[in-house]
Amino acid sequence: MVVRPNKHQSAFESMRHAVGVFFRSQQWNQFFIFLFFLLLSFGFWLLQNLQDDFERSIELPLRYKNVPSDWILSGDNPDKISILLKDKGTTLMYYRWRANFSPVDISVSSLSRSDKNALIIPNKMLEAAVAKQLLISTSINAIEPREVILVYDSLSSRQVRVVADVVLHTKPGFQLSDSISVSPSFVSLYGSHKALEQIEHIKTKQYTLQNVSDKREIHATLDVPAGIKANPENVKLSMIVEEYTEKRLKLPVLCPDIPSDFALRIFPQNVEVVCNVSISRFKLLYEDDLAIKIPFEEFEEKQATGKILLRVTRKPSWVVKTEIVPKEVEFIIEQIKHD
Repeated sequence: MVVRPNKHQSAFESMRHAVGVFFRSQQWNQFFIFLFFLLLSFGFWLLQNLQDDFERSIELPLRYKNVPSDWILSGDNPDKISILLKDKGTTLMYYRWRANFSPVDISVSSLSRSDKNALIIPNKMLEAAVAKQLLISTSINAIEPREVILVYDSLSSRQVRVVADVVLHTKPGFQLSDSISVSPSFVSLYGSHKALEQIEHIKTKQYTLQNVSDKREIHATLDVPAGIKANPENVKLSMIVEEYTEKRLKLPVLCPDIPSDFALRIFPQNVEVVCNVSISRFKLLYEDDLAIKIPFEEFEEKQATGKILLRVTRKPSWVVKTEIVPKEVEFIIEQIKHD
């Protein structure tokens, strides 16, 4: 049997042979020699030029240390400086690719005051702090800003309430049996008087709990704004989750402030309140623990329709959810004529 060569295979072999011949040719060898000397010349030129002096700007962060305990620094103080360095190109390349610069540490307690609430960081102090991280051959041509003014305030204090930020997902049929307990419920905040004036309460960082069906405790971190210190910085959150059931109670709809020359008739006078209550507290809930009291002025506002929506105005904190049946009642306001 005679095997005939594939046309495509023959064409590929011919092309490969032609490429091999080209790379073995004298022209290609001459090109390699030319490229080698070109790269060698560029290397010598680069080394020669890197021996000359150049300038390069770098930025370094500022870090303030030894701040007196009764001071707080303003949030607008500079957090970095720009330095113009001069040295040989090789050194500047080292700074660019290999050097690992640290923040410039400033000891606040050693600074002199410029006025009542400001401190001066002189250029010489910045230059000395930067020079510690440079090679001896490197000179500092400029530092911007030339003089740093550090603004501070004396610490003020204020006690504020702590608010728990918890996203709680319970198992079906379970609910939080009371509000989340926070211990301590108040903390002391320290900061500038202006900053503390705007803070009414402090939240914890947000925590999310899934499929909860029992008691849980969290040691929570406070979400403290920048420039403010808190004591303590952590609080304990306690929450009790229990199985829930419904309890139905009959309550009268009351209006505590009916004027003497008016009569108010409500239909129906008594409504049913459905309460979600934990099984452990089912027998502790009575009608006297809840109330539906609507001010007379709200009845007057709805006089045109003769209907008013009801709401529970008093209930224990451990009654998490209530529903009124019916949700609204009809009423009539009558004026009493006196002889």
